Amino acid sequence: FDDVFSPSESNHIPFKVVEYDSFEKGLRNLKKSEVSAFVVFPENFNLLNLKFLIKTIEIPDIKVYYTNDSASMYARDIFEVFLDEMNIMMYTRGEEVKLAVNEEIIGIKQSEPYRYRDFLFPAIILMSVLTVAVFNMPIYFSYYVEKGVFKRLNSTPIKGNEYFFSFLLSHLILLLLSLIVLYIEAYLFDVSPDIYKPEFIAYSGFSILVILSVGLLLSSLYKNMGSAEAISQVIYQATIFLSGFYFEVTNTPWFIRWYVYFNPVTYLVDGMRKLMTGNVLVPVNIIVPVIWMVASILIFSMSYKGMVYCEK
Repeated sequence: FDDVFSPSESNHIPFKVVEYDSFEKGLRNLKKSEVSAFVVFPENFNLLNLKFLIKTIEIPDIKVYYTNDSASMYARDIFEVFLDEMNIMMYTRGEEVKLAVNEEIIGIKQSEPYRYRDFLFPAIILMSVLTVAVFNMPIYFSYYVEKGVFKRLNSTPIKGNEYFFSFLLSHLILLLLSLIVLYIEAYLFDVSPDIYKPEFIAYSGFSILVILSVGLLLSSLYKNMGSAEAISQVIYQATIFLSGFYFEVTNTPWFIRWYVYFNPVTYLVDGMRKLMTGNVLVPVNIIVPVIWMVASILIFSMSYKGMVYCEK
């Protein structure tokens, strides 16, 4: 094991190995997401060498600590596969040695196991936002532009800008109502009380602003209602299945994995789950969504006047 897990040899395996001289330091770095998984080999693990000679010797379990972060669970799975391969190799040599792993997830109280309903709740919130931002807003907006609704408003006391802001406000109210319903259902289904934390609610609000900004960007790209419906459907389906809503997506084939890391929803749902499990947000949970939000607002602002008043 010294050769395999040595930092000098870690460039031959698909992950980087870091050694810690204290248990507390390794666990602290795991909570800060500086490492994906923390593996603890017991002090008497060298008894494995005697196990080949003395069958009655008990081999202590290897302890693996991980978090609910998708990369952390992926690292845990890699380590389990490695140990399975080691067990198979020893078995084929006629040695009855079984290396076992004792797992513990960090950031969740042992008395309150992480349930799938808790895992799914952030995804449901973002799905409701995506429905409004990717479907409702672009389709309605492209319809208004195609029919010249904004341009006709110039002959009325209501200006195009006022109508647009009321249009945006109506969708925000719709989202607020849907979130209230979701929280009522979460209470009835006994979802983790961590969803009521101020930091979780604040980050959820941030996520809504980011996705709505992307919705405005999409609205500025569509020329007519037909293209809006077709493209929105593709984007919506790709996003809900390739953002980690229901299952791990970081190990998908390379030709579709680019979308996992490209779209901001991946980082938003991961950030919400980190806050639910008591973990610290990493910079990408903020930086990538902010870049998307700023870029989307800038592009929409530059194209808004020409798109609404047909001055392009």
